[in-house]
Amino acid sequence: MTRTHGLTFDAPTHTYVLDGAVVPSVTGILKAAGLIDFSSIPPFVLEAARARGTAVHAAIHYYNADDLDIPAFTDEFPDCVGYLEAWIRFRELRRFVPVLNEHRLASRRYQLAGTADCFGLLDGAPVLLDFATGRPQDVAKDLQTAAYYTLALEWAADGEDPELAAFLARGVVRRYGVALRRDGSFSLDPYSDPADFREFLALVDAYRIVTRRRPACCSWVPEVA
Repeated sequence: MTRTHGLTFDAPTHTYVLDGAVVPSVTGILKAAGLIDFSSIPPFVLEAARARGTAVHAAIHYYNADDLDIPAFTDEFPDCVGYLEAWIRFRELRRFVPVLNEHRLASRRYQLAGTADCFGLLDGAPVLLDFATGRPQDVAKDLQTAAYYTLALEWAADGEDPELAAFLARGVVRRYGVALRRDGSFSLDPYSDPADFREFLALVDAYRIVTRRRPACCSWVPEVA
C-alpha cells in the first residue's frame, strides 16, 4: 500500500482512498461506462493481454528510472521485448525525457483518483503520456488523459505534490496516447479537444446517479478501480 498525503493506494485491490474514503478511479469510471470493455474477449486471451500489459508497464517504469535489467526482462518475458523496444525507440527518436512515472493523483472536488503513466518532456515540451500495448482509442485514452491532467492541476494547486507543481509550471501540458507494438514500432496520438474532460465528467455524473439509485439488493456493483 502506498500513501501520498491524503491519498492511499492499495495495489492488490487497485483501490484508492482519499482522506479516508474510497473513491472511484479514472479507469473505473470508463469501465463502468463501457468505454473500457473486454467482455467479448475470450478469458484466456484477456488474461494474456493483462499479463502482457502489466509486464510492459513495469518494464517501462523501471527503464525510465534507469533500473531495468534488460537481459533478465528479455529472458523472463520474451513475448514482451518488442513493446519495450518500441518504448526505447520512441524515447530516442522523439527525445523524450521522463520526469514523473506512474504518478498518483486525486481530486477532492470531483472525489476521484488515478495513476498517470508518465509526465515528461517531448522534444523539450511538457507532455502527459499514457501508453498502451493495444490501440489507445479502444480504451478512451483521450478522456483518460484529460481526466489525469485536470486531477494533476488540482492536486498540485492543493500543495499536495511539489514535484508535480514544478513540472506543471513549465507551461501547458499536451496530452498523448502512445501505442507500443510487438514489432518494436510505435505511434503517437495527440489529444487536444477541450470537450474531452466535459465528456469524462458526464460519465462521472452518470456513474454517481447509477450508484445512488441502483437497489442495494442487486448483484451489480460499479467498479471503483
